[in-house]
Amino acid sequence: MAIISVGDKNQFNDIVKKNPKVAVDFNASWCGSCKAMKPVFEKLSNDHSDIKFLSVDIDEASDLAQEYGITSMPTFKFLDKGKVVNEVVGAKKRDLESTMNTMIVELYMVEDESL
Repeated sequence: MAIISVGDKNQFNDIVKKNPKVAVDFNASWCGSCKAMKPVFEKLSNDHSDIKFLSVDIDEASDLAQEYGITSMPTFKFLDKGKVVNEVVGAKKRDLESTMNTMIVELYMVEDESL
């Protein structure tokens, strides 16, 4: 699944409202660690089509960066029904993969309970 580049707060909010599970990569074009983590985030987006993946360049959407308290990059935020439920700060591949796996397990547990 493709990662959606978000340019403003309205676009971000619209996507979050329509998708219960969202993973967000807050990054900057000049950030070396962000560039190093991009392939990891892309692979996760390809592996997990039930989750919407967003990329937010903090220089283009500084209002979102401020709203979500971004002070280091990359920062990955995980949203469930619009609320932040987890985050990974820094270029921590294993932490990002582990957090994503937890989110997937929770997603399928909720689906099983509704059957």
